[in-house]
Amino acid sequence: MKKRIHGNGALGGTMDWKRLVGRALAGVVLVCPGPAFAAETESDWQEPGALVIHAGTVIAVPGSNVLTDQTIVVSEGRIATVRDGFLDPSAAAGGAGASVEYLDLRDAVVLPGLMDMHVHLSMEFGVEGQRSYGVSDPYAVQHRTAKDDAYFMVNAIDNARKTLEAGFTTVRNVGADGWHIFALRDGIRDGLLTGPRIITAGHTIRLGADEGPGACWSVESCRRATRVQIDMGADLIKVAATCSGSKPCGNQFAPAVILEDEFRSIVEVAGSRKLKVAVHAHGTDGINLAARLGAWSIEHGSFNNAESHRIMRENGVYLVPTLAVQDNIRADIVGADADMVDLMRSFLDNHGPRIFAAHKAGVTIAAGTDAGVTKHGNNARELELYVEHGLTPEEAIVTATVNAAAVIGMQDDLGTVEPGRIADLIAVAGDPLTDISVLMNVPVVIQDGRVVKDAR
Repeated sequence: MKKRIHGNGALGGTMDWKRLVGRALAGVVLVCPGPAFAAETESDWQEPGALVIHAGTVIAVPGSNVLTDQTIVVSEGRIATVRDGFLDPSAAAGGAGASVEYLDLRDAVVLPGLMDMHVHLSMEFGVEGQRSYGVSDPYAVQHRTAKDDAYFMVNAIDNARKTLEAGFTTVRNVGADGWHIFALRDGIRDGLLTGPRIITAGHTIRLGADEGPGACWSVESCRRATRVQIDMGADLIKVAATCSGSKPCGNQFAPAVILEDEFRSIVEVAGSRKLKVAVHAHGTDGINLAARLGAWSIEHGSFNNAESHRIMRENGVYLVPTLAVQDNIRADIVGADADMVDLMRSFLDNHGPRIFAAHKAGVTIAAGTDAGVTKHGNNARELELYVEHGLTPEEAIVTATVNAAAVIGMQDDLGTVEPGRIADLIAVAGDPLTDISVLMNVPVVIQDGRVVKDAR
């Protein structure tokens, strides 16, 4: 049950133009995809007061505290108090603001909003998405970059909605061409669009002699490519240390495709702006080179070994597994060309067990799905796979909350249900500590203290 309890003060006042336009635009995004989100009209809108939640079970600090029969008070987008018992909403709010909104989650499990540390919101593998039609070849070539950027934005808006609706309130977007991803990040931040909080890289820095996005081929060109991403507004830098896992140069024994001096130059430039470096790496050599020379996180880490574990522990490097890609491989291996079958089987046989080995060896795992290569809105599938490969449900939840918050440097703001934290919360009908699959269906999502989804 959700209801609003009005306070004594008059609501009064008018919406400023930015808020009005923002809510109008947000309404378009919310209404078009379906009924899960409800648009808020100007007549419905009022100055924020407090949100009071009665929660039957609260996974307050994943990995440690589980509380029962709690009253959570949210004010100005943050958790104000978490108190024992189901307190009177008006009294619990202490007269905060013009109104008190009450949310009855006494029969639900409440936990921090989930986070995905490896997404590509602009695309989805196997889904064509929006694209332009009916242009001449010369025009298409001349304007291809700008044209793609515009259509990527449309796809990204829809994928952002799906992600938030799935209970993932924060994501790290690790690679996108063009400017649209920065516009999406800022639009969501400013309340103009609906989606998860986005921490984003720009183009992936990759070794190549072409003039394409992110390409570099020497120390100086790698420095320049990194500075371009910084100037575009990147929150982090993404680098490819190995090939894609679908290519022979991405296999277990392939050498890194980037040289040490080139990699160091990227890390040094990123460090000059206090930006972290996320590194795509499948093969062992690329993983270990990156972990040794300043990577903040290893993306995929498919063929990590004992030496990888030692280096990553010593240097505090996070491992972002993207095991959800295994579902794609299982589907695609049927009918694959003979020269690809062995490579695909190698990933299926090694990736999951090696991630679990890294976890057991003390490497910190942060959840990341590769959504975009995998299906958007299916993000919790990653956590199911962690449990299938040996983590407990509680450990899997930690990867998508406490650990993910640390990866993006927001451990004081996100990842737990504690006073002072940003009020990003989800509620589910079952107990994810015994059945992680419960997180595949999230009926209630709260972001920045606002109920953005209630599909009960």
